[in-house]
Amino acid sequence: MFTRILVLAWADILIGYAMWMLMIYLTDVWKLTFTHSAGIVNVYMGLIGIMPLIIQFTIDTIMGNYWMLLFSSFSCCLGMGFLTMSTPPVLSKFTGTCSSYEPQCIGDTQLILFYTALALVAVGLAGQITSLGGFLGEHLMNAIEDISIRSILSVHAGNIVSFVVSAAAVLGLPYIKPWSLHFGIPAICTLVATLIFLSGSCTFTYVGPQGSHLTMVFRVLVAAASKLFQRYTADRDELYGMSNCPLPRTRLLRCLDKAALVLPDQSLEQQQNNRWRLCTVTEVEATKLIINLIPMSISFIFLGLISSLGYTFFVEQAKNMNHKVGSLTIPLTIFFWFYVQAKTYFPTLYVSVSGLFCGFDTRTMAPVIGFMVSMILGVLCCVTAAKVESHRLDVVESHGLLDKPDERIPLSVFWLLPQFILLGAVDGMFETSASSFFDLYFTPSLNKYMLLIGCVMQGLGCIGSILSVYLVGKVSERGGMPSWFQDSLNKSRLDNYYWFLSCLCAINLVLYMIMRFWYAFRSRDTQDQEASEDSDCCCCC
Repeated sequence: MFTRILVLAWADILIGYAMWMLMIYLTDVWKLTFTHSAGIVNVYMGLIGIMPLIIQFTIDTIMGNYWMLLFSSFSCCLGMGFLTMSTPPVLSKFTGTCSSYEPQCIGDTQLILFYTALALVAVGLAGQITSLGGFLGEHLMNAIEDISIRSILSVHAGNIVSFVVSAAAVLGLPYIKPWSLHFGIPAICTLVATLIFLSGSCTFTYVGPQGSHLTMVFRVLVAAASKLFQRYTADRDELYGMSNCPLPRTRLLRCLDKAALVLPDQSLEQQQNNRWRLCTVTEVEATKLIINLIPMSISFIFLGLISSLGYTFFVEQAKNMNHKVGSLTIPLTIFFWFYVQAKTYFPTLYVSVSGLFCGFDTRTMAPVIGFMVSMILGVLCCVTAAKVESHRLDVVESHGLLDKPDERIPLSVFWLLPQFILLGAVDGMFETSASSFFDLYFTPSLNKYMLLIGCVMQGLGCIGSILSVYLVGKVSERGGMPSWFQDSLNKSRLDNYYWFLSCLCAINLVLYMIMRFWYAFRSRDTQDQEASEDSDCCCCC
């Protein structure tokens, strides 16, 4: 049973490695400028970050994990199929275009298929990211009651197969020269994985939609708005559910307290039946907590700006550098593998190291410090990338390659390895710290939404990188100076852009620290005031 679920994850690994090369496909086949190609890739990656919040809400209210997983699997199949068909040789006879990998061989049909494919793949991957873990968790809960050697072996076998699939993607896909096969093989594997998953439908436990806890936020806002002109009271007895509230009552956003206000002209039973007009104090305080944390989540947009580099400019830099180590040619996808490993294992290393310190509460402080560490790593990543790019440009100029963008640069591609590893550490630290941080304040049902809000901010950062490149390019042209972004990478000054991003990330770190101190001070002040007003106040969970 678990194998039928895990095959979808294995297919996603192939899709991830195939789509990581999308930047090279657009610059080599479509002959787009590297900034134009980066814009397309960033929109695609941004959608993958933004859509899981909407998809999770849909799962909880309409579809359930099984149907969303099935829908997203078919979406990936169609998307990768359309992407394969958008390559010039596949439909050349039907569209009357040429079959070589040249921009003149790409007609309107191929363009429509390509952009439709990106949207479908983005929806499919976002859906699987959101529903696969939940669906697997539903079956793991059932399997806990009947643990057998077979189930344990299947889990270990799944990990081994995941490693084998990753190795095959790293070592195999780069040597597949035709782009139609490069996208086609993952498309076929995804179709087979979907059919295998579908074949086990009769053995799966279907859990219907349980309702979204995010609806609570909307209910509190609607209930507070409906009582906007009602007289506010500070009397605890007039607030619904005050005696059972596990959260401290806060003073900010006091207008939302009206959502828990019991109206005197109606009976309590009547008001309890309409949950959109009366909410408990616990729901009100949880909503306040979510709203208060959104400004802090905006700082995650800058991390999205940094993350977008790994699929765009870093890949373009690596494309024409020397890939040989002795007589061996190193595949480009090896850097994506290093990125994934750093993203996976660096947070584990951080947790192990932080546990050695006894000067602070690791459960509460480790996530907060983890965010700071991720931002510091972001600064180091941009500084390292700027230094390496300056060195690369020096080599380009010394060998007279400024006007030869397609020539191989006599500089080892492994100069880029530190920035890929640092980038993986940045993303890994952010995701792990966000999960631990929100676990402190929210129930698991709300925690997943807060994590998805963080992903939304990162997705907005990926899309916002398009605006940052445009604005930085325009500003750099002032005073008659050439833009930092030219038609080719060799004539551009990406090193200056990386320095600019490192400054932004440093400013973001300072703002985050100020905001954290403000939150800590405000929380302590609120608790002191509550304690002085009422010795029977609710304890903080």
